[in-house]
Amino acid sequence: MTKPRPIKISINALGGQGGGVLAGWIVKLAERSGYIAQSTSVPGVAQRTGATVYYIEVFPQGSTLAQKSVPVFALMPVPGDVDIVLALEIMEAGRAITRGFVTGETTLIASSHRVYAIAEKIHLGDGRQDAEDIIMVGQTVASRFILDDMEAAAASADAAISAVMFGALARSGALPFAKSAFEETIRHSERAVDSNLAGFEVGYANAPSDGAASTPPLSTAGAKKASASTAGSGLLQRMTREFPNSVQFTLTEGLKKLVDYQDVRYADLYLDRMACIRALDEKCDGLRRGWRLTCDVAKHLALWMAYEDTIRVADLKTRASRFERFRADVRAETGQIVHVSDYMHPRIEEICDLAPAWLGKKILSTPTLRKGFGVFFKKGRRIPSTKLHGFLLLSFLSGLKFVRRSSYRFKIEQARIDDWLMRIEMTARDDYALACEVAGLQRLIKGYGETHERGLANYIRLLALLDEANKMPAPPFRLTSQTLASLKSAAFADEDGVMLAAEIQKLRLSAKAA
Repeated sequence: MTKPRPIKISINALGGQGGGVLAGWIVKLAERSGYIAQSTSVPGVAQRTGATVYYIEVFPQGSTLAQKSVPVFALMPVPGDVDIVLALEIMEAGRAITRGFVTGETTLIASSHRVYAIAEKIHLGDGRQDAEDIIMVGQTVASRFILDDMEAAAASADAAISAVMFGALARSGALPFAKSAFEETIRHSERAVDSNLAGFEVGYANAPSDGAASTPPLSTAGAKKASASTAGSGLLQRMTREFPNSVQFTLTEGLKKLVDYQDVRYADLYLDRMACIRALDEKCDGLRRGWRLTCDVAKHLALWMAYEDTIRVADLKTRASRFERFRADVRAETGQIVHVSDYMHPRIEEICDLAPAWLGKKILSTPTLRKGFGVFFKKGRRIPSTKLHGFLLLSFLSGLKFVRRSSYRFKIEQARIDDWLMRIEMTARDDYALACEVAGLQRLIKGYGETHERGLANYIRLLALLDEANKMPAPPFRLTSQTLASLKSAAFADEDGVMLAAEIQKLRLSAKAA
């Protein structure tokens, strides 16, 4: 006769996702169904808004009466001995797999959406972890893998993600309780019953019940669709006429961004520049290479032309969608007031960026003027953007698009862009792959203020190295696409460029030794 054993459940959740509520529901569900239940939690650090592991064990009370004994429950999940893992974010599923909680006996139920960790956000380049690897491993190691974008499902039902997960758990059949018992548990909680039941129904409907794994693609809710109305029909007609299909999606996104950033005329300049790159790519047999150079430049050129300045920052901070997002983040109810205060510290450099080109250059190149005007911009300021005076100030700044073309920063950035495009053209004639890596150097230039300055310094350093490698008649070393890619990775490793300097030194030493 098989001895009864507890059902062991691990919930991996982030702060604010309702992991504790979900754990409480499962405990109440088990107790109302004649089971003994115990729940513990192991709080994590605040790298991802406080990742916490909730652990639950449930045991049929009838078995304890028959055996006249009370089971001793564990306080934490044990690797290789967990029946159900509920991960309220895809990286939490990866964490559970790494810790050995998911085996061939485990039902893994996870949300496919991402909440990026601090380490991913602060990375100078693209520090995001690839969730596709987690999906592949989950499909391999778990007995059943149920995956859905539960964050989007929760938003559609105006519910918490914990309610959607509870519905998916009910549908999976991993617990021996009827759907009605799950619903009654929510009702007896007497907390946001209607919205939680709505979320439960969505989760129940989306999850499979036949034992098959459900692994839809990762959420693309944030992806934008190409729209003719945003960039202007004339721009899109020109793009369709002059560029191959494989690069049109990227170009459309670039056009939308630049029309939003400045105007249609600025987006037309983007197409003028891209027409030259497309012709260059065609000469380099771009069709056979999948138009890689055109695609790379299309992406990076749009990002560079939409550089961040005070006007852009103010524009983004006054958009209605931003305030709606804040209200959604704090779950503000209708009628509740949410105050937002933005910390801003524009330096003398950012102020001169907006000045006419001749004036900005004059102030920044004259020590006495720079020091004199800089006194007024030594301290940061808190701007209450949800109050009238703060909002009007930011709105005024965002409305200065009409002066951008005559500004000091605009003149500098356009000169840098033209120089960058010239280098791509010169490099592509001899080394197509290296030219694509040169196009990717734009990734180093991003952000605002000191962040922009540090990235620009690394960019200039790598350009100097490229010039040195092209020095005639006897270059000191050969710079390959692989080498430049490695140097770019080193530039993203730290803010101060220490790793990049070390890699450059290593390159020089190896060249001398050869």
